[in-house]
Amino acid sequence: MTPNQADRIWLVPQKFWSATKQMSTEEIENLIERLMRLSLARDFDSLQQFDFIVVGNSLLHSNAA
Repeated sequence: MTPNQADRIWLVPQKFWSATKQMSTEEIENLIERLMRLSLARDFDSLQQFDFIVVGNSLLHSNAA
């Protein structure tokens, strides 16, 4: 199965590290597990609630920078 290009999920590293810098290792691991569950469920609406996640064709066409 080939994923739809529009369904790509991008994590913006600088925003991720900024959002998690005050979290414990356990909190970060829990967050990553949650992101993985949402990704596997293709719950793009929930994923887009995180400012460090971009869903779509490319980071180049987003305001992720």
